Amino acid sequence: MIGCASVEQPLVESHPERVRTELATAIVERRPQDVIPRLGPLERERVLPASELAEFRSSAVAIVRDLYQTALADKRYSDAVRHYRNLVVLGEFGQDDEVLTGLIARDAESLLADGNLPIALATLISVPRLSSLTDEQLTSAADIAVQLNNRHAIALLGEANQQWARANPQIMDFASERPGPVRMSEGVVTIWVDRGLRIVGGVGMPDRVVGSGFFIDPRGYIVTNYHVVQSEVDPEYRGYSRVFVRLPSDPVARIPARVVGHSRAFDIALLKIEVDAPYVFSFTDTRVLDPGTRIVAIGSPGGLENTITSGIISATGRRFLQLGDAMQVDVPINPGNSGGPLIDDHGRLVGVVFAGIPQFDGVNFAIPAFWVTTFLRDLFDDGPVSHPWLGVAVEPASGGLEVSYVALGSPAAQAGLKVGDLITLMDGWEVSRVAAAQSVLLRRAPDSFVSVEWSRDGERIQGFAVLGERPQNPVAVALDRDLRERVYPALFGMQVERTGQMLFRPSYSVTRVFRGSVADETGITAGDTFTETGFEYDRSIEVAFLRMLINKRTQGFLRTSIQIPAYVERDNFL
Repeated sequence: MIGCASVEQPLVESHPERVRTELATAIVERRPQDVIPRLGPLERERVLPASELAEFRSSAVAIVRDLYQTALADKRYSDAVRHYRNLVVLGEFGQDDEVLTGLIARDAESLLADGNLPIALATLISVPRLSSLTDEQLTSAADIAVQLNNRHAIALLGEANQQWARANPQIMDFASERPGPVRMSEGVVTIWVDRGLRIVGGVGMPDRVVGSGFFIDPRGYIVTNYHVVQSEVDPEYRGYSRVFVRLPSDPVARIPARVVGHSRAFDIALLKIEVDAPYVFSFTDTRVLDPGTRIVAIGSPGGLENTITSGIISATGRRFLQLGDAMQVDVPINPGNSGGPLIDDHGRLVGVVFAGIPQFDGVNFAIPAFWVTTFLRDLFDDGPVSHPWLGVAVEPASGGLEVSYVALGSPAAQAGLKVGDLITLMDGWEVSRVAAAQSVLLRRAPDSFVSVEWSRDGERIQGFAVLGERPQNPVAVALDRDLRERVYPALFGMQVERTGQMLFRPSYSVTRVFRGSVADETGITAGDTFTETGFEYDRSIEVAFLRMLINKRTQGFLRTSIQIPAYVERDNFL
């Protein structure tokens, strides 16, 4: 059972002297991220004079400028790019694509010097102006792309500089080649996780997990699904666990592997084995994934390595994961395929297989490759990936995304966002879908500034937030820290007001039900009243259960007892 853990706190500190002290301390300690987001709410609430707030802003921006210059001097180009973009967001720099291209190119060169080919190439082709790259940089990028079988990258380079493309016909010929599935299957492996024994009916049975994976780096780095190797990294798992890899060239030998980085939110993990890759796949950022596109899946269903199946993309934009969206495919998928590559007719890696519905043939799902490109670099750092976090739950609405919950102490709370606000723009991009807003955020790293525009009671407001690190499970954290009824909109899709208490049980009135939510599908409507008779969060299956005695308006307020289940891992948080 879970009880509430906090009381609602005011969003804006209203004591002027305390505010002055806090802001001044943050300036002295060189923490501009604790100054700039607060200035907008403080100005709107008139806590301090506008002239004084302007001085604090000027001091904070000066610190960001200094951080940028220091990162440049120290040749920490990744940090320099982040600080430069922060200054652009704050309006201190107009974005100069030439400057940004130069910074990113130098970052790529430092990655290349460290031998990190996939990230060096992905970084280089992410520059805002490929045409600004020198012939030497283009050739260097193309050489890496050849090693990584990234024909898509070579095509992009050729389109950006046709004169260079004409001068390098052999490279461009490589880009036009289409490797067959048999050749590509040499880079697909079987992931084998030994979890010891489990007791079934008093008898010990081998506990094994079988999945697929594929090489993305000649040095032996392999991508697979997080859920395949979860026992290796889940701090709550207490049993035995060892992960091995079987190569298609020698399916009997078991090669020890280790998990490098992982993202639970996207169900992706990166493994490392001490073997040179026989074939390497490359992620692309292509988003042209139309239903009907022919695709091929390669994997090890049931441990049967080198299995190739074909089909089409059935649909896109399916919401199954906490972040991003998934594509639905009709390629035959079975246990053991999880983590395998999905290839289109052009030989491009377009997705990673992650799930199927056993009860329905031909209803399976994959993570589009372009989502993985947003955090691929972070996978090479040991441990869980730190995804950016704004700290709001939202619901699609006319003209934007309506805020249904603001996490306590979150970047959104610091920036002054409130329940009921309608977010319309993020970093200048219109956001009418949750996935679109998440895509904007995933272009930024934690500790980055992001501009947010929203409307409240007809007034348009602009503010800045400094992104934090996303919790592994935002709703679980909210249930531990916040009043439970404040979390109901994010979890069940209904807003409520407490009306009293009956026999130590809280009573509520439903004031709003979001369309398509759990509450909506249960038949709950605004105006219904209920008494909560129980609440349970089963962490083993990540499901919350709300039990209630409810008086439904549509049923003449006849009192009935119902239970509402909801998955705690929600997809509506930014």
